[in-house]
Amino acid sequence: MGLETPSYQRIASEWAAKIDSGALADGDQLPTRPQMEETYGVSKQVINTALTLLLHEGYVVSRARHGTTVYRPTRVRLPLTRFEDNRQPIDSFVAAVEKQGMTASQTISVETLLNERIAEKLEVSSSTALIARKRVRSVNGIPYALADSYFVRSHVAGSPIADPSDIPTGGRHVMAKLGIPMDGKSVDHVTCRRPSSAEIESLDVAPGVYVIQHVRTSFRIDDTPVRHMVSIFPGDRWELEYVVGGKNE
Repeated sequence: MGLETPSYQRIASEWAAKIDSGALADGDQLPTRPQMEETYGVSKQVINTALTLLLHEGYVVSRARHGTTVYRPTRVRLPLTRFEDNRQPIDSFVAAVEKQGMTASQTISVETLLNERIAEKLEVSSSTALIARKRVRSVNGIPYALADSYFVRSHVAGSPIADPSDIPTGGRHVMAKLGIPMDGKSVDHVTCRRPSSAEIESLDVAPGVYVIQHVRTSFRIDDTPVRHMVSIFPGDRWELEYVVGGKNE
């Protein structure tokens, strides 16, 4: 005979199945610990272990004075093959979110810096001043992603890119007006990793949830890199879509 499944694991699996099935939605309250002890006839330690397992697997969140609630945020699809299409008249992030019936917004900061690694990506010397345009991107008022774009300062100084204000048309159109169009290839690198403490704080990443790091370097038609962008997406909130082959219209 096989070993019997521990009580805490059976309890955690039962609640995970309810959440996966959609029987419980994001924000729904789980019973209190004393209620669960009585329902299952087990000790406080067993219930605590079961809830800790659910917490680490990203099914629930637990906050002081709020108890334990289901954590199942709305997932947003981001079509990266067509992302930043030059024919699109509005910001690509806003367009993708609003197409799915949600509201997009962002807070922006801009800073000047020296960064050897970013300078290498932009194929300039390490002493070249760069502009970093840093955004916290929100969906329905909830921080959903981070996006940091880096440019050579002399290319964008005095333009809307160097100003911490929203650019309704997106940065690509500004670059085109500056005579530095991003009309060539884009090179993407996508990795999955644990979030940093700053990312956890900025995006309220739940325990056990990894983030997707999407790095895109955009080029001119002559293969000169003109922008390096690093985006951070909590893995439970996003679906990144690529279309390979065929007509990507």
